Amino acid sequence: MDPTLADVAARADEHVETYRETAPFHPVEAEAIGSLGDAFRAGDYGRRDVEWVVRWYFRRRVDGIDHAERRAVEEAVEDAEPRELRGALWDAIDALDEGDSGDGGDSEGEGASTPAHHHALDALADLPGVDVAVATALLWFLDPDRFLVVGDREWRVVAALTDLDAGYPDPMTAEAYDRYLDAVRALADRLDVDHWHLYMVIQRTYAEAFDSE
Repeated sequence: MDPTLADVAARADEHVETYRETAPFHPVEAEAIGSLGDAFRAGDYGRRDVEWVVRWYFRRRVDGIDHAERRAVEEAVEDAEPRELRGALWDAIDALDEGDSGDGGDSEGEGASTPAHHHALDALADLPGVDVAVATALLWFLDPDRFLVVGDREWRVVAALTDLDAGYPDPMTAEAYDRYLDAVRALADRLDVDHWHLYMVIQRTYAEAFDSE
């Protein structure tokens, strides 16, 4: 049975606490959420930090991992030149900052031609092996208050609790991510949580409602 919004809302604090106690990646996730965005913006990071986000995207699932895809993406990023990794991050940061300032008509406000985060996703997805879905992980760690990583599990939970369409897009596109992000922001408002806490709620909701399928 799909979870209900009322049940998830009533148990949001419980879900967060359970995730903190049981998720193997929680300690390093919490540290990265609190520090990695600032490090990326300051240029105070190494290639291993970018590689970690890519590895995390696949390995956070713990089970049900497509190891062939994981290895292909991880190896492609590991083989990238350091300047290529930094260039993609700088281009993504510049796109987000230009959108915030409203320069160039790329802001996310009314009348904007292309949302700033689309340009950021394009820059990140230019990395070897990285597609839009993996790029959303880098985007989230760049700005965890505005964005959220997407995968089939996150999509399924958000779709069950909102009016997001149920079918997970494969491949993920920037336009599909926008639909997901709109639903995520509405859901975070309904639950009165930030996106990091919402991520933890989503993971526990998936584990309880769908993991046995």
